[in-house]
Amino acid sequence: MSVTKRDQLKLPKHKRPDVALKADTDVHLATYHYLKCEFQHARRHEQGIIRDDDEEFLHQYRVSLRRCRALIGLLHPLFEKQQKVMLKLALRTLMQRTNTLRDLDVFLMKMEEYFFLLEHCHHNGLTRFFDDLQDTRRKTFKQVKRWLKSNEYQQHCTVIDGLLDELKHAATANSDPKATISSKTLAQTTLHHHYHRFTKRSEGITATSPDHKLHQLRIEGKKFRYALEYFTPLYPKAQAKQQLLLLKQVQTSLGDLNDLAIQHTFLTNYLRTTQCMDMKKAALESLLEKANTHYGRLRAESLEQIAVFQAPEYVRVFKLFSEIK
Repeated sequence: MSVTKRDQLKLPKHKRPDVALKADTDVHLATYHYLKCEFQHARRHEQGIIRDDDEEFLHQYRVSLRRCRALIGLLHPLFEKQQKVMLKLALRTLMQRTNTLRDLDVFLMKMEEYFFLLEHCHHNGLTRFFDDLQDTRRKTFKQVKRWLKSNEYQQHCTVIDGLLDELKHAATANSDPKATISSKTLAQTTLHHHYHRFTKRSEGITATSPDHKLHQLRIEGKKFRYALEYFTPLYPKAQAKQQLLLLKQVQTSLGDLNDLAIQHTFLTNYLRTTQCMDMKKAALESLLEKANTHYGRLRAESLEQIAVFQAPEYVRVFKLFSEIK
């Protein structure tokens, strides 16, 4: 093992919240601890991002921030309107600052796959393309590094911490039992709502549905999955595991389709806006052609997954939300 490898930071382990979610207790305090724990987990990846040890640091940082944003939207009855707006805005700012770097990382991670797809005659052109991407990635990384080390970034994080603390104060200051919301009640309401939104969209998907309909279904599926993951402690483990597995299969298929669509758009825009030498242009045009073929196959697989999810035996798995004990 090289000295450089030994010196790399290890990815932070995910810690459990200090207060667990329970069916008959007020949901405010458990949600506060969950969101606080998730946000702190995101921040523990900052040093690994700054050192550029592994692209997984940035990926996991963004996953935790996305989970926070999703839950704040899903559990909106727990938040004051202004508090929710400010939290989502602050978290979105943190996400947006790293969007381009993450997109470049995903593209660069597929470099070997793209070389394998293209004939050898296109490899020189593809090499020049990835040289450009790596140069853009270096510049983008420096911008993200400066951002993470800036006072402005620290101020955003302080604002998020303060807004989350308001949720804790709401839980501890509220002495009126009628104003509390039990975890069980919120779980049943939230899961029923997002399950029906997801199934309604999936039932409208056919072989002729436009791509944006599949994208909307993917977004609804992500919301439903985040809700399922959060309320998992309230369910029998086997049931929750089966539900998440079924939903993950659909989401993975739709996610792969979305990733390919993003890459297609990136390549198309690159060709339109960048002056390319003949060999690089030919390589990218060949890559786009193969991407189109692959997209057709992925789309067909996604439609199959959606159809499986709608099967009666799987529908029954998701009719058990009322069995929270």
